[in-house]
Amino acid sequence: MEPLAGDLYLNLSLLADKFNVSGKTIQRDIAFLKEIHNLPIEYDKDYRGYRYTEEVLDMPIMKLTRQEVFALLLARKSIEQYQGTAFENPLRSFFRKTLDHLSPLDLSSIEGVNEYVAYLPNGINTCSYVMIETLAKACRNHMEVKAKYQSASERMGKSTERILRPYGLINHGGNWYLFAEDVSKDKILCYHLARMTSVRSSGKKFERKKNFSIEKSLSKSFGIFVGDETKKVVVRFDAFSSPYVKEKRWNKSQKTKDRKDGGVDFSIEVNDLTEIKVWILGWGRHAKVTSPKSLVEDISEELEVTRKLYGPK
Repeated sequence: MEPLAGDLYLNLSLLADKFNVSGKTIQRDIAFLKEIHNLPIEYDKDYRGYRYTEEVLDMPIMKLTRQEVFALLLARKSIEQYQGTAFENPLRSFFRKTLDHLSPLDLSSIEGVNEYVAYLPNGINTCSYVMIETLAKACRNHMEVKAKYQSASERMGKSTERILRPYGLINHGGNWYLFAEDVSKDKILCYHLARMTSVRSSGKKFERKKNFSIEKSLSKSFGIFVGDETKKVVVRFDAFSSPYVKEKRWNKSQKTKDRKDGGVDFSIEVNDLTEIKVWILGWGRHAKVTSPKSLVEDISEELEVTRKLYGPK
């Protein structure tokens, strides 16, 4: 509704005359524009009229405020984190087509945001768009799939055929994972799509386990790995590492307690120790795990083996 873009407040009579409709029709149209298209239309009791409270940019099928266009341009910049992945080309095509509708407008003042915003990809995932789409449909339709998968424990290059019942896809740290029930094991596991090939539907439907929830399984995880037994991990961090440790929350059970020496005592409940072990080792001499005993022994052994790698030959 272009007449509202000026500085004047237009009342119902003027708008009704201009569009040759009744005042009630104008009221319904304004309510529709505010509620459905979220346009910033204001009625002023003193002037007894309507107008936009901020600049509105036109698109053929929608109205965009400057804030919304800014968000759109920022989202376009986020494609950088998908470089080299299956989603890069579809996303570039989408934003190009969307922004083409805005080409008649002067967006120079907003476009400058690209110079000051950057996204750093966390590596490049090698799974294909077709694989993700096939698995997503299988999750939705409760269809079994057949796939070749190479687990991390298997010898390099060796993969086995599996029949899986997909429950959901998760993107974690730029990598795609599938939670699925392995028919041969009768257990729901997490599969890294980068190690999966030859995915196709088996044409057989399955019934999901009602008591399984991906969100619940991940609620006590330290990342993407999940296990059956929850353990409380306690770590003492020194003054150097404590500010960084407190910056991130891994799950709701995490607790930190500052010490007088500037360090922090960190505790968290996790159902798999694989990822937290790597995280603790990454802090080197700035972290000391005190519980559970199994993790203390595991890290101690890992450090001893590593020390020998750098010791005298």
